Amino acid sequence: MKGGTKAKGPPAVYHAGLALVAIATVVLPIIYLALTALAGYGVYYFATHDFLEIWEWPLGHTKYALLAKVLCSCTPLLVGGCIAVFMVKPIFARPKNRMDPIALNPAVEPRVYQMVQDICATVGAPAPRRIQLDCDLNASASFERGWHGMNANKLILTLGMPLIAGLTQREMAGVIAHEFGHFRQGIGMRFSYMIRSVNGWFVRVIYERDAWDATVEGFSATDEKWIAFMGWCMRMGIAISRGVLWCLMMLGHAISSLLLRQMEYDADRCEIRVAGSAAFETTTLKLGLLADVMTDINREMLKIWRKQFQLPDNLPVLVEHRVTHLPPEKREKIAGGIGLSKTGLLDTHPCAADRISQARKLAETGYDISDEPARDLFENFDIVSRLVTLAHYEDNLNVPTTEDFLIPLEKLIKEKREEPAEPPPAPASPLPMMTFDPNAFQGQKPQENQGN
Repeated sequence: MKGGTKAKGPPAVYHAGLALVAIATVVLPIIYLALTALAGYGVYYFATHDFLEIWEWPLGHTKYALLAKVLCSCTPLLVGGCIAVFMVKPIFARPKNRMDPIALNPAVEPRVYQMVQDICATVGAPAPRRIQLDCDLNASASFERGWHGMNANKLILTLGMPLIAGLTQREMAGVIAHEFGHFRQGIGMRFSYMIRSVNGWFVRVIYERDAWDATVEGFSATDEKWIAFMGWCMRMGIAISRGVLWCLMMLGHAISSLLLRQMEYDADRCEIRVAGSAAFETTTLKLGLLADVMTDINREMLKIWRKQFQLPDNLPVLVEHRVTHLPPEKREKIAGGIGLSKTGLLDTHPCAADRISQARKLAETGYDISDEPARDLFENFDIVSRLVTLAHYEDNLNVPTTEDFLIPLEKLIKEKREEPAEPPPAPASPLPMMTFDPNAFQGQKPQENQGN
């Protein structure tokens, strides 16, 4: 690559601020452990000091007196016990096993690796240990094997195939430079990883449900009134414990959001210097279009699955095809929404409008990079796209991926093209939008790595 300007490193104040945020976020688990110990001690104290005293209350021997004693003695034990148990349970909770993204072989896809190496040298960032692919509309930088990789500086670059399908080589180079901007941040990325790990753990233990939750819900749904009452008491305790965790999560999120946005601005400067201000703006607009189409696809794919138990066999190409056939009025509406977007207090990324404003102020021309489709860098784009699609179905949607359950994308496109020409009702789709919301099948949690 030729031309462009050399990116500068983040200022010292930036790193100092990240250190303070990281320290504050690490303190949150300590607060959590203290509250867990307090809940356990509270249950112990009630059981050893107050439980028997309640049964000695001089209320007489009527059934109402017995009922009052049972309620006053057992309810605090049930609620408090569930608070203590469900505050302790997350310590031993393990994340759901997920399939590893598909690793890109440098011998099979040499041009992709060559671009990455060139950008790495240009930005002044360490080279990733591995490049891997998934079916997300995102690119991300992360450490291999979590904390161990962080200490050993083993970096991984993850690229989403829908992103590659929708961008040019210049735009894709900018996105990769953005991620290398995070690699280049060094200490900042490590602090960011700590922040995201803690917040991601809170998200997982608050929102994930397991067999324990199903059992408690079964108790509260039974026709036996006493068992149902105990079940509702247990659910109350669980709700309180998760409420405490939610408060800690939001506190950590609020503390970290401001500086995480600064990390994004710094990485954006790397992207702008490599791809240029104009390409940064077109990339941002394309991401809005791709995201809108993916939302539609996910919504309609769920309906198609419920109706005929079939899914398209190539999601990245389907997304790209849908974007190229968006009506002009739809494009203008999405672009208008991007231009009017605002950054919220708890947003970890600046809004698109603010990022575009920064790009225009920098007025960079970028390096001499091809404007051909990014997919042309791949020797086997369609094969890889199908592989990440199948992995996405199995990992995130938990649905079968045999031949009987897959619809060849070429067949869908051909059938649509052979339909009689008629004015399509707005907003008509050139393809049957087969879209899922993955959360309708099982909850997906935010990634813990650094995203674009």
